Amino acid sequence: MRVGMFGTGRRFFSSLLFAILFILVGIIIASMLDLPTSPAAKDRPDLPATARLSDRPVDFSTPFINAVASTRDAVVNISAESDMSGRPMSIEEYFQFFGMNHPRTARSYGSGFLFRDDGYILTNNHVVAGADKVIVGTSKDEIYRAKVVGTDPETDLAVIKIEPKEKLPYIPFGHSDDLQIGEWVLAIGNPFPQQGLDRTVTAGVVSAKGRKNLTFSEGDVIYQNYIQTDASINPGNSGGPLINLRGEAVGVNAAISTPSGGSVGIGFAIPIDYARAVVPDLIANGKVIRGWLGISPRDVPKDMADELHIPDGGVIFDSVTRGSPASEAGVRPGDVLVEFDGKAVHDAQDFRFQVATTTVGKNVELKLIRNGQPVMLNVTIGNRTQALHAIQSPAQQPYTEDYWMGMQVADCDADLASKFGVDCAPNGGVIVTGVIPHSPAYKNNIVPGVVITEIDKYEVKDLNDYRSAVASLKDRKKPISFIIYDTEGNMRWVGINPER
Repeated sequence: MRVGMFGTGRRFFSSLLFAILFILVGIIIASMLDLPTSPAAKDRPDLPATARLSDRPVDFSTPFINAVASTRDAVVNISAESDMSGRPMSIEEYFQFFGMNHPRTARSYGSGFLFRDDGYILTNNHVVAGADKVIVGTSKDEIYRAKVVGTDPETDLAVIKIEPKEKLPYIPFGHSDDLQIGEWVLAIGNPFPQQGLDRTVTAGVVSAKGRKNLTFSEGDVIYQNYIQTDASINPGNSGGPLINLRGEAVGVNAAISTPSGGSVGIGFAIPIDYARAVVPDLIANGKVIRGWLGISPRDVPKDMADELHIPDGGVIFDSVTRGSPASEAGVRPGDVLVEFDGKAVHDAQDFRFQVATTTVGKNVELKLIRNGQPVMLNVTIGNRTQALHAIQSPAQQPYTEDYWMGMQVADCDADLASKFGVDCAPNGGVIVTGVIPHSPAYKNNIVPGVVITEIDKYEVKDLNDYRSAVASLKDRKKPISFIIYDTEGNMRWVGINPER
């Protein structure tokens, strides 16, 4: 019995020692984890500082803060007023202005940003287009009457100017070509202007680049290469800057795609590299003087690009205008362009903008592929405005056999048919390789790749037949009938009036 009692006491003391040991281990672990002993421990003044969680320094700053701090004050709000008194009045305006004697005034609102400290502001063309009065409000609540320096509807960009009392904060241009998909960007502007939400900042990422062929209510923009972002852009943000985290403008906010009229995370900004190209002309001339080569480019088909090993794309020339800078330099239809002035050419729209924004008179090197072989040519950029005027003037651009009715043609052979992606007619024919804009052929939807097989009942099997027909009809004033195969391979009859 004593033996049993002794064994029981021994087990009791052993259990007690283990319990004390576990308690001590728990206290040590809790102190290492710095956990409070009760929910209210953080509020007890007698606890050491390490136990009061609210005293811990926390850094809530982000890269956004510095970017916003360096740019926000350079963003302005813009109010544009247009006198509608001399313009036709819609039914809605009739009831709105009925009985009023003061002039009818239309107002539009938008944003802009200073890109120089002496008052030059970049915005959208559609914000100030047609305005009789432009008012600018700055971050210091100063109001200025602005002058419209220059506008460019083809890129939807405009420059306006205020006369500040002192140097103003401005936003430097970055490089939109360097943007990466997924990169953080900030949109700053004045959404819903009537609500006074000036210089609102929204954040998002670059969702996509190179968005083209978009149509917005502001009008048709010819040169499109939009940056898409999910940073919220709303009515009134137009003309405001899209900022990278270095505080540089990488775009000009221009439009949204939305079924509701508000932001749904699909916004578009004009690349700042477009602004780099047009702003000097807008300041110097009030408009953009665009370059011209006289060629009709289209995207290189993917199978051809793979065959020629040109991963960047490139463009193929469907036609070359006779007497144009390209023609004088030796460019031929069918040539594939891969580099322009040392820069890769990606597609036809990219190439058109490169040419249009190159200084008139500049000598530029073209890197071409002709019949599978590299060719280097030098060309001098012409003036597009002057060239189009000459083309559209009958006195200065008479039609000859080579450009009869505004068409340039050649024998339809396998190589040309393959280049244009069409088939020659069973009995041959001639293929249209170029069309002058606004010519009779152009107005009747004759495009490069169309195959002509009959003219005014003259059968046309080759270029000799075509020339014979032209010679017999060169004095014809009445419409002339053509049998053609269009680019879809459909045979059609077309009547073309030689009179312009």
